Amino acid sequence: MKLKNTLWIVAILLGAVLLGCASAPKGKPSEPAKPAPPAATPQAAPDVYTGRGESESLLRAMNAAKMDAVRKAVIDMIGAAQEQANAKKLEEVLYSTSNPNAYVKNEAMETLRKDNVGGKFVYEIRIPVNRAAVESTLRAHGILKDATAQDTSKAAAQDLVKKEAVASPAAKELEEPPKYQEPTPEEKNFLRKYLDSLTYMVYFNEDSKEDPFLMKAAVGMANSILLSNGKNAVDYGEVEKLKKDMKVVYEEEAGKEMSMIQWIAQKLNADVYIEIDAVTEGETQGSNHYGSAKVTLKMFESSTGNLLGSVPYSSPRTFSKVSQFDAKSNALQSTLYKAMPIAVEQSKSMLAKAFERGIRYELILQNTSDTRLMTRFRSRLRSKVADLQVINQSAESTKFAVFYFGRIDSLEE
Repeated sequence: MKLKNTLWIVAILLGAVLLGCASAPKGKPSEPAKPAPPAATPQAAPDVYTGRGESESLLRAMNAAKMDAVRKAVIDMIGAAQEQANAKKLEEVLYSTSNPNAYVKNEAMETLRKDNVGGKFVYEIRIPVNRAAVESTLRAHGILKDATAQDTSKAAAQDLVKKEAVASPAAKELEEPPKYQEPTPEEKNFLRKYLDSLTYMVYFNEDSKEDPFLMKAAVGMANSILLSNGKNAVDYGEVEKLKKDMKVVYEEEAGKEMSMIQWIAQKLNADVYIEIDAVTEGETQGSNHYGSAKVTLKMFESSTGNLLGSVPYSSPRTFSKVSQFDAKSNALQSTLYKAMPIAVEQSKSMLAKAFERGIRYELILQNTSDTRLMTRFRSRLRSKVADLQVINQSAESTKFAVFYFGRIDSLEE
């Protein structure tokens, strides 16, 4: 059971689509042209928008930039006043989505700026927005209606707020984030066991200037330390095999969304991946060889790419009669022996905070046009889990974030 696990449930829901058309009578050719009415229909807004995002994670900064572009498209579609009046609902059902690519054309994204300012990534882009997908989500939540109903004045915005105050229970359920209770002793016990059984994947920083043979040796040492401490570790050979054989698949599935190492970690069911970076120094005096190492371990949550922590560690000077390489290897091993347990505990501590309301799963339902059935389903599911959030919703499909103290098989039941 991993965080990235996605449940697919096909719900055969019935819905009716009403299609209508109308045409205005044409004026006679001999009639003089009449001046355009004051409220002329505006031209369609362009599909390409700029966006800006900031975050301590590069991926999250890029995703924030995409959703900033989507937000600008929403304003063009419904007007600034209505966008503000529906800010809470839009944040829940659209802006906070974990899959921004559903609303943009990622292959046409143009990066305008990518900087790290004061420890935060700043990402600016120009990208086409998938207006059809945005419109579908807005209509599914009653935000986008007829063009004549769009908000163009303060009075219209105030009227919309009044309507929202007497919205249906189903709409209220979407607007108000569900509250969750303190975990029970049984749930806390499950979480403790879950954290103790995490799977770790170790790899080295490919941009490191250190000897690649030493870096590969460091990965083997780290895995050995994990296994000797009763932890689950992904075999380095499996990582290399996927990296070599699945590059095309990675580019098709993830592309710019995540690093290949994160993608591999997900494919190999690792909860945490650890990146090793090291700098070693060696010296030979006669037949004696000496070495030292400075190591930095960075831990990431595989499902999100979020940084869980960083552990820097330096070794004392080590000695070898064999070679400088052997002395450096001894220094690396000594350093990793001290640093790896700290990295594991730091990862567990950060994940424990992230999982306070349950393990996060994604639940996807197909054919969700029946609003009454969906309301009943949400109510029933919410009674079974710790928390439930709507990520995005349309008549075709709905995606939920489910927070649950249990394993994936029991949630499927």
